[in-house]
Amino acid sequence: MTHITENYVATGKVVYVFYQLPLNSIHPQAQMTAEASECAGLQGKFWEMHDELFLNQSAWSGQSGALDVVKGYAGKLGLDQAAFDACLDGHEALARVQADSGFAASLGIGGTPFFVINKDGALYAVNGASPYESFQQGLDSLLENE
Repeated sequence: MTHITENYVATGKVVYVFYQLPLNSIHPQAQMTAEASECAGLQGKFWEMHDELFLNQSAWSGQSGALDVVKGYAGKLGLDQAAFDACLDGHEALARVQADSGFAASLGIGGTPFFVINKDGALYAVNGASPYESFQQGLDSLLENE
C-alpha cells in the first residue's frame, strides 16, 4: 500500500479508513486481536499495534498463550500496560469492532482483505489481495476530474 499512501493519501486526495472484520470462524484470536488494536488506538498506537500483530502472526495465531503475547506487544510499544490490559480484558473495544463488522455486512463484505473506494457515493470495490494497479485504476477513475 506504499504507493497508495504516497500518491493519494499523502497528497490529500484520499482518506484511508480501516474497519475491523474479524473472521472468528476461521481465526480463533481474530476478535481478541481486533480489540487489541482498538485498545492500542485509544492510546494513539492503533497502526503500531496493527503492524505488530500482522508481522508477528506466527507468534500468536492459533497459540494457547496468544493473549499474553498480545499484551506483551503493548509493553513493547510503550503503552500504558494497565490501561491496555483493562481495555482488552474488559472488552471496552467490543462495540467498536462489532459496529465495523456490521458495516461490512451491510455492504455484503464477508472476507478480507476487501477495499471500498467511495467518492460522493460512487463505489469501486477491490476484493482480495490485489496488485497496486487494481487500486490505481479505481482511484484514477474516481479522481479524474480533480
